[in-house]
Amino acid sequence: MSDADLASAPYFALYSGGEVTADDIGDHLHAWHNAGDDEQRSLPEYLGMTDEEYAIWAMDGRTLPLLLLTRQSGGSLREAVASYLGEMLEHQRRVDRTAIHALTHWIARNPPP
Repeated sequence: MSDADLASAPYFALYSGGEVTADDIGDHLHAWHNAGDDEQRSLPEYLGMTDEEYAIWAMDGRTLPLLLLTRQSGGSLREAVASYLGEMLEHQRRVDRTAIHALTHWIARNPPP
């Protein structure tokens, strides 16, 4: 996929339409970094994510399907992340430690309304 193709629509819109995979986000990150001064949008905006969605994805890249499902359903992002975190804590794999730590702090900073 060329940089011109990547600029045609935000990554998250393409991902939600099934036009790209979760693994393709790296190409979009690369395109944003290479755009230089021509690109004025923030990285989350360029990707088509809210700042919160981007922060959660940055903490654990495996959350893309969760972010998409939450956006499509109109559900609470905090509740979705709390549920995801609960599942991670239940299985406590060594590889999840950093994500568990980061998401736990995100939940603490975002109390329920």
